[in-house]
Amino acid sequence: MTDAPGRAVLATSNGTGMGHLARQAAIALALNASLEPIVFSLSQAVHVVDRHGLRAEYCPSHHRNWMPHPTWHEYLRQRLNALLAETQATVFVFDGVAPYLGLLRARSDHPDVAFVWVRRGMWRPGANLRALAARPFFDAVIEPGDLASAADRGATAKFTDATRVAPISVLEGQPLLPRAEAAAALGLDPDRPTALITLGAGAINDTETPALAAIQAFLSTDDWQVAVIRAPLSRAGLDAAEAARVHELVDVYPLARYLSAFDAAVSAAGYNAVHELLPAGIPTVLVPNAATATDDQLGRARHLADLGLALCADEDLPESVAAAVRRLLHPTVRAALAEACGDLPRPTGASEAAELVGGLHTGFAAHRPSLNERFRVVDLAARAAAMRTLGPAGTTLVRRTLGRLPVAGPSKPLVVRPVVTDRLASEVLRGDRPVEHLLPGSSPAYRTRRLAIAHDVYRWPPHDH
Repeated sequence: MTDAPGRAVLATSNGTGMGHLARQAAIALALNASLEPIVFSLSQAVHVVDRHGLRAEYCPSHHRNWMPHPTWHEYLRQRLNALLAETQATVFVFDGVAPYLGLLRARSDHPDVAFVWVRRGMWRPGANLRALAARPFFDAVIEPGDLASAADRGATAKFTDATRVAPISVLEGQPLLPRAEAAAALGLDPDRPTALITLGAGAINDTETPALAAIQAFLSTDDWQVAVIRAPLSRAGLDAAEAARVHELVDVYPLARYLSAFDAAVSAAGYNAVHELLPAGIPTVLVPNAATATDDQLGRARHLADLGLALCADEDLPESVAAAVRRLLHPTVRAALAEACGDLPRPTGASEAAELVGGLHTGFAAHRPSLNERFRVVDLAARAAAMRTLGPAGTTLVRRTLGRLPVAGPSKPLVVRPVVTDRLASEVLRGDRPVEHLLPGSSPAYRTRRLAIAHDVYRWPPHDH
């Protein structure tokens, strides 16, 4: 036990959006007074946390296919071991739906570090059940609150292992800019009613997408302007006056700061979007993404619509989206939604989670593995050894026999020298060479250790200096 200042590593999975990163950023900002937060992320979008003044390190996910999949799990273990040793972190917090094998093995290597799983609820019924076997490895589970939690029918809904907090959102630590200032920053006219569309646009003359159905419904009026993120966006088929009313928002983060610029929104029903837009009082059409692997966006959207907090439309029926937007264009409908959302409390889950993490820093003695976890540790070690022995081809064959997806990635180590840098530059992270990103301000010993790990997983050409 210690009362000395310390550090916490806040890790995120790769994910398909900004949800994991934004939640961890919110917790990190709430932690700053008691613990130095270090963000560790598999997401190529990790560079955005620079804007919060947070130190962060990027690690390529297995989806990047830079190394054989069995190798990646051991690589992740070594990366986490090196980072925990360098930072002397007392708490490790993981936000993701499925803790990785390499992460769980790193947990076993550090019994003196408290491991926390930030595990969002609202899983699709029957989804991701195998991930729940990781529960014994964590000293605490934090469940971010969900405005639709009463409709949660997923596997975690019946568990009592989690400490439930209020919704976690960057909105908690990001005061809204005044409308005129927010609109000016985004290049919008503050005197026009403005709609935000966050569904991904495509080409505006392609009426088969829900985003474009929404855009055209707003443009059917003379006064509304539309802001679109997740472009590229083509204005083909629009006259000059219409095209001038569509604005692309590029690399805007955190969007929550600018929400006062908008009078309406059409959004997917992901956790982040819902817990930013609705508490900010933005009248919203939710278009749930039915293709998500774990997140029950359909259940969330329908329940919030039943509560009168949002409208709901069908992703597969663009006309359903257009019809919902036409309803939203009525001032009385928007006023009713805004009034209902006005009764929602501001999210405070980040502060509550930070308090729990801080308590583990000062009050955690050591991890005491249960008998179940001890068996799992042996199983994980055996699986890792088996994957190394079988290699990618053999592992794929076994997985197919068990009815699982084949392993991704190359069949042998790449002959490549990775980019070694301590800069979080988006164009580098998304480039055509592997990136070994070093935590800014880390020690020479850490750099040496990291280069040794990289040499183990890549075959650097001997002539490449």
